[in-house]
Amino acid sequence: MRPLNLIPLIDLFLLLALFGLMLARFPEALTGGVARERALSVSLPRGEGLPGAGVVLVELDREGRLALQGRRMASLAQLEEALRALSLGDRPVRLEADAQVAHGRVVAVMEAVRRAGGTRLEVAVKK
Repeated sequence: MRPLNLIPLIDLFLLLALFGLMLARFPEALTGGVARERALSVSLPRGEGLPGAGVVLVELDREGRLALQGRRMASLAQLEEALRALSLGDRPVRLEADAQVAHGRVVAVMEAVRRAGGTRLEVAVKK
């Protein structure tokens, strides 16, 4: 009787483990897209919204901190200045505000987008 050769089986399991680790490390490989950088941790409120493909991302976390396109902003004035530099035109701005943030802070960010020339604003929600 011939001895059982386990080397190909071990190779197969090592390759499966390698692919599993690569997919766990790079979640954008599963979705087929490039994951965007997140500057803040934002827990979106629930709602019946349509999935948006906003070009310019503004994040507002629970503590009221701001980020634009993955870069932290120190104040509303700095956010407004950075938005003006982007020359928004007709490009949509996607606002991802935490569910626990104060309503007044969200409105202040929306006004900063308007003053910077933004005409299209999307408010992100989680279904």
